[in-house]
Amino acid sequence: MAEAAISLLVNRLAQVVEENATLILGIRDHVEELVNDLNSFQAILRQASKHESSNDNDVLRDVVDKIRSVVNEAEDAIDKYLVDTRKHKSKGTVMRYLDKVAYYSKASDAAKQIDAIKGKVAKIRKDHDAGLRELQRDPTEAQLFLQRKAPVVEEDDVVGFDGEAKAIKDRLLDKSNEMIVISIVGMAGLGKTTLTKMVFNDSELQYEFFTRIWVYVSKTFSRRQIFLDILSNFTKKTKDYHDLSDDLLANKVKEFLEGGKYFIVVDDVWSQLDWDHLKSAFPRNMKGSRVLLTTRHENVASHADSGSSPHHLKFLTNDESWELLRRKVFRKENCPLEVQASGRLIAIKCKGLPLAVVVIAGVLNKNSASVEWKQVADNPFAEINREKQSYHELVKWSYDHLPFYMKDCFLYLAAFPTGHNIDSWRLMRLWIAEGFIPPTEGGYTLDLERTAEKYLKDLIDRNLLMVLNRRADGQIKTCRIHDTLHEFCKSEAGKKNLFHSIDGTKLEANNTSNYRRLCVHYSLILKFLALDKKPSGENIRSFLSSFSKEVEVPNDFWTTIPKAFPTLRVLDIEYLKFQVLSKEFYHLYYLRYLSISTDLKILPKQFNNLWNMQTLVLKTSQNTIEVKADIWSLTKLRHVLINASAQLPPPSKSSKPSSLAMDLQTLSTISPSSCTEEIFARIPNLQKLGIRGNLSELLESRGGSCLFDNIHSLDHLENLKLLHDAAIGQASKLRSIPRAEKFPRKLRKLTLSNTSFEWKDMYILGSLEELEILKLEENAFRGEFLDLTNVAFKHLQLLRMGRTDLVSWTASKNSFPVLKHLHLRHCANLDAVPPSFAEIESLRVVELFCTNSRAAISAREIFKPKQEKHNTERSGTFVFSIYPPDQ
Repeated sequence: MAEAAISLLVNRLAQVVEENATLILGIRDHVEELVNDLNSFQAILRQASKHESSNDNDVLRDVVDKIRSVVNEAEDAIDKYLVDTRKHKSKGTVMRYLDKVAYYSKASDAAKQIDAIKGKVAKIRKDHDAGLRELQRDPTEAQLFLQRKAPVVEEDDVVGFDGEAKAIKDRLLDKSNEMIVISIVGMAGLGKTTLTKMVFNDSELQYEFFTRIWVYVSKTFSRRQIFLDILSNFTKKTKDYHDLSDDLLANKVKEFLEGGKYFIVVDDVWSQLDWDHLKSAFPRNMKGSRVLLTTRHENVASHADSGSSPHHLKFLTNDESWELLRRKVFRKENCPLEVQASGRLIAIKCKGLPLAVVVIAGVLNKNSASVEWKQVADNPFAEINREKQSYHELVKWSYDHLPFYMKDCFLYLAAFPTGHNIDSWRLMRLWIAEGFIPPTEGGYTLDLERTAEKYLKDLIDRNLLMVLNRRADGQIKTCRIHDTLHEFCKSEAGKKNLFHSIDGTKLEANNTSNYRRLCVHYSLILKFLALDKKPSGENIRSFLSSFSKEVEVPNDFWTTIPKAFPTLRVLDIEYLKFQVLSKEFYHLYYLRYLSISTDLKILPKQFNNLWNMQTLVLKTSQNTIEVKADIWSLTKLRHVLINASAQLPPPSKSSKPSSLAMDLQTLSTISPSSCTEEIFARIPNLQKLGIRGNLSELLESRGGSCLFDNIHSLDHLENLKLLHDAAIGQASKLRSIPRAEKFPRKLRKLTLSNTSFEWKDMYILGSLEELEILKLEENAFRGEFLDLTNVAFKHLQLLRMGRTDLVSWTASKNSFPVLKHLHLRHCANLDAVPPSFAEIESLRVVELFCTNSRAAISAREIFKPKQEKHNTERSGTFVFSIYPPDQ
């Protein structure tokens, strides 16, 4: 773990050297020597980590924190030098000559700084040499015992689990004679162990299963010791087995269990491999035996309980949380009326987490002083996450056992306001821009976006993040972190100087230099920037602010920020609206992620100075924007999202292949006239493309060909949006949709808006072999009748139809054989939903929004039986909704 941590930090420095090979010449030898020193340190850490008895080991953690500090210091020195170098090179010949002495002096200073940092690395190594050698010894049995010890989370007063316990009990008492594994999954503190103990101690289950055994696993369990503990339930002569191998011990356990019906709880399993190491001891003896497993990890639950769906533990309701709080504080005594309002507020803020309620109850403990209750109600999270509290220890246990490369990704969630819905696309691109996603692993270049998505899924799998919405293809659209976990992230990120959130009433801009990332609450942003003592911090790498509405900012804002934070890599302030950009803004050479709102009509040439740009999110009030910057020279650019129709410049014919924008993956939205062969030749790896404007320019043939033909050359394009905008130019009526062979062959998602194609041409879209998602927005097609009886969308999973004049619609069950989602919105003229949709077995979500009563009545007749069937057979979720509900 520690060795991997240092490796990631060293790779960051190595990447800086590689990306700035020509600019870093003056200090390159010094930086490479530092990288070599750090690499040699890894060998010692690698050996120590092999025998690391705990991921929370103080020695290793101290080493990693110190190395992180020196790497940050090195990055700051290099970045400052690079800024000076770029400024020097941007000057004219005469000015460069006059500035030569000062420039070389700065290079000398930077080299001395790097050498001083090398000295710090040597001191860290010397100071910790003895401790690292000690770690190379094998852990003692006493240490292993402490690792196996379960955290104390048991409660005497149980609230809200009666229905949960009954559901688990019903599965345990299933009449099947097969050995069945049942998994319970949920985040730390949700009550998995409490629920399991309720079930384990149930009198009916005690009668049903004579052999009942509880096994606590944990992250660093000993397979051998667990088998010995199980054997102790059958014989007192466990010493007879101490010399047996783990596999022979498993066989002995299996022999004892083979003859009867057993019920074993395997509590707190952390990995699939852990389960696989244990399950060989549990015989499938066809006597109705059961294993009940608890875990924080979704993949573990699904792996162990492969025959059915894992049981996802629910959060408490607000009323259940209040009842639990009242019981824990006052037991059987009455709760004073004067504290009830504060108590209910506390219960709501605990967001259904039982252990959070229990922790707060311990703080209040029969205290009836309304003032103290109100203080706790104002901020219960400070108490819940106080060190040595049971909840804090549980969360810290999860955090400490995250892979190092994911720890910063988790703590980064502190950047978002409490209770904020987090856009997963935005989160992953921010991780990449921050350098949290390693570009290489084991010598192989990684796909940054896929790696970031893997990390996101891993955090969700560990129940450290909750999924709010998924896309039709199962991808995560939005997520949220539980408020108590968010408080932990803020606290831990603050300790590590990783992130600083300004969300209180006291603004201390002069202290920002101690941090590397700032998040300012939207209500304080203008005050923060208008302080008499302007904010400053040459080491600040990120400036973020999340808003619920657009905020106008004065023009001098764009002078304040670049001067205050010259080495920014992330500037995420989409809802701060500005009129102009100052010349200082274009000196933010390190910007990798930029999200802003503007009234600009032109993206000027100076934008080329932002040569590190990876992600550009530009929200403008204009319908069109002219890009005068040579974006083809921004070779690191990967994602461009502009809500206006962007007119792109033609690529320079003198551009060399090495300078082409080969990594661009997202480009949305651009003008139809920008869809040229020359432009698309520069972005062959494009995956998502949006086109907005007069689409007749794109679709109409001129001289035997049309611009749409060029899209076919994008072999990696999966997502295409076509928006016909009458407000842009003289938009004429579109004729027909392009033939199927004109579309990219890997197209999975297609969105059409205001195109007004004829319904008779829908068969063309049915011929797109890979199409999975089809969104027909405002008047995408026109006409009153649609016949899809003989058309098959073989792989379509989502169909969304927006405002349309469609009246009658026919289809067969073969028209959409694998459809999962059907959304009908503002289809005010539609008479009925085709009855064939009831025969689609894969259909899971049906939504009618602002249609009409006739369509609503027909949908109820069709889908109510399907909904009842799913509920009765528990064969999966089927969601059927109509709005307004009285239609």
